[in-house]
Amino acid sequence: MGVAAPASGQPDSQGDYYSNEGSQQGSVPNGSRLFPGSLWQVRAAQLNCRREAGLQAPIVRQFKRGDRLQADVGRGGSDEVLVNALGSDRRPWMRVRSATGQVYNCYVRANQKYIQPIVPAQPKG
Repeated sequence: MGVAAPASGQPDSQGDYYSNEGSQQGSVPNGSRLFPGSLWQVRAAQLNCRREAGLQAPIVRQFKRGDRLQADVGRGGSDEVLVNALGSDRRPWMRVRSATGQVYNCYVRANQKYIQPIVPAQPKG
């Protein structure tokens, strides 16, 4: 019997995010052919973003704790692709862009040690 997948925006028992779906959506520039993705925040003091999914891929940019990222959602058939890429070690990597939609064309390790989904503020009442 297989293990149930965690709910969207939730890590598995190893802290890995296999889905890039979260609670709060980012934005994309007007006229863009991009689709808004979920917003994520960097937890690590420094986070490398690599050209491809995997530790051997070259680092193309770095982020710092508190930076906001948007999952770079692709298209697959008629639906958005909300599944993170797997590196050669079978661990998930998320392709990201800026919170406002600027394309970076790079991947960060999708684990709760490095990133977390941004949760919308709850109304006070």
